[in-house]
Amino acid sequence: MSKRLILFLALAFMVGIASVALAEVQNVKVGGDIDIKGIARNSLSLQDPTTTTGHTPVAYGESISAIISTVRVKLDADLTDNVSATVRLLNEREWGEEGAATTDVDLDLAYIALKEFLYSPLTLTLGRQNLRFGSGLIVGDPDTNGIAAGHAAGTPVGLVTSLDDLSSRKSFDAMRATLDYDPLIVDLVYSKIDESGGGENPGVAAYDDIDLYGINAGYAVNSDLNTEVYLWQRSRDANSVLGLRKAENLRTAGARGIYTGLENLVLGLETALQFGDHAVEQSLYPDEVADTGDNRKVRAYALQASANYAMPDVTYTPVLGASYTYLSGENYLSNSSTYRGWNSMFEDQAGGTLFNKILAFSNVQLFNVSTSLKPMDDVTLALNYYYLRLNQAYTSAQPTAGVILSGVAGDPTFHMKSGEKALGSEIDLGITYDYTEDVQFGLNTGAFIPGSAFTGDNDKTATQVIGSMKVTF
Repeated sequence: MSKRLILFLALAFMVGIASVALAEVQNVKVGGDIDIKGIARNSLSLQDPTTTTGHTPVAYGESISAIISTVRVKLDADLTDNVSATVRLLNEREWGEEGAATTDVDLDLAYIALKEFLYSPLTLTLGRQNLRFGSGLIVGDPDTNGIAAGHAAGTPVGLVTSLDDLSSRKSFDAMRATLDYDPLIVDLVYSKIDESGGGENPGVAAYDDIDLYGINAGYAVNSDLNTEVYLWQRSRDANSVLGLRKAENLRTAGARGIYTGLENLVLGLETALQFGDHAVEQSLYPDEVADTGDNRKVRAYALQASANYAMPDVTYTPVLGASYTYLSGENYLSNSSTYRGWNSMFEDQAGGTLFNKILAFSNVQLFNVSTSLKPMDDVTLALNYYYLRLNQAYTSAQPTAGVILSGVAGDPTFHMKSGEKALGSEIDLGITYDYTEDVQFGLNTGAFIPGSAFTGDNDKTATQVIGSMKVTF
């Protein structure tokens, strides 16, 4: 879609809403939440904090203890029967940090919803809004996997680099058209991810705007089977002023199904294929051989299967879960014309886990088993175990300085054994206590244990403890 067409549609939308801009407010609702977390993290680079190499220990938080607070205030206003507006303000900061970046109050949500716009099945949602489709494998978080605003540039916005994966920021600047032909629902989406560099790719001067286009169609086959298909494209424009590089257009097509026809059992299956372009640009992909100013063709794929079984009539009402995720990988330092590594796009699945801070959501097989229990009505215990295995092992050709597993330039480097694929295991144990309907306490502990794919330079277990209190109003 060209910029002229986007501008035309934007003007058309503005004309359409002009007549209701001064509509009388029928109902206003104010709400929000305050979430306070105490966090202790150690050895995120799997090294002894006193002997770290390849990064600055302080900046990455080799041994960090902090308290952070997330404050959100939301205002919902109904103007007429079919017009509403939502605004939410957000402040995320580490206690004791009073710099401009940590005390800002940001616009987290700011959108207008127009129901039955020109056509009864059509709803338009315009402005800063949350976008999450399916399980969040493709679209759900604009700054996923550590690529938060300012992360690679070392100038954090909100939370510091060692904590930015815990951010609550999920909003996209977007236009969304929803067509509801029950049981078929179709969403057409355009989102401006970044304007003229910075944001998702800070400091990458060779690229200009970043845009997201997509269509997601969900269809309820019957009461037991829900399906959806989708096609998304992330586009990076080449910098027309500098005349460098080529535009990069990465496309992801996929399908997902959820089956609930067996009592208390939920089965899920999703598969996706990526194609289009992969820029040979080290500032975007630090493990590329070199900057060539060219693109490689993409042929990557993902597969995810899940099962969850609830036992409501058993003591403590246990819930058992299992999932398997396959994300294709590229041979390290390959210079072939086809790139086969999965790109996480705007994934929103693994937030808060240690492996998500260490590893880009790519080139991995991820096995997960989980269970939860309710020993009391207001207390829930949860246990998660993850096992991670590389699809493409590293080779002896890796540089002496190591490799960047997160995929973000400037992040810690790791030393890997040639030919080994066992990446490691993570165990997370959590407890939540619902003090009242509006107040919840939580405690989560986790440990990532490096596998045989790491050398002795990176054999320290990464740990974290997160205590939290959340009040919703």
